[in-house]
Amino acid sequence: METLILAVHVIVALLIIVLVMLQQGKGADMGAAFGSGSSGSLFGASGSANFLSRATAVAATAFLLQVFR
Repeated sequence: METLILAVHVIVALLIIVLVMLQQGKGADMGAAFGSGSSGSLFGASGSANFLSRATAVAATAFLLQVFR
């Protein structure tokens, strides 16, 4: 049981790392203002930021629930 909890904890931690690395920095929006934005991306102009932010929040919640369990 302890091994399973540790494995889930490591997977969630890696998921948080990947989600944070995929997010754009605050300065990346400046390029979109001058025409080099990614409005035709998979999630739309601002959809990826919302999706990644929410996914990160869910993963962080799962991580903290395991820590304080």
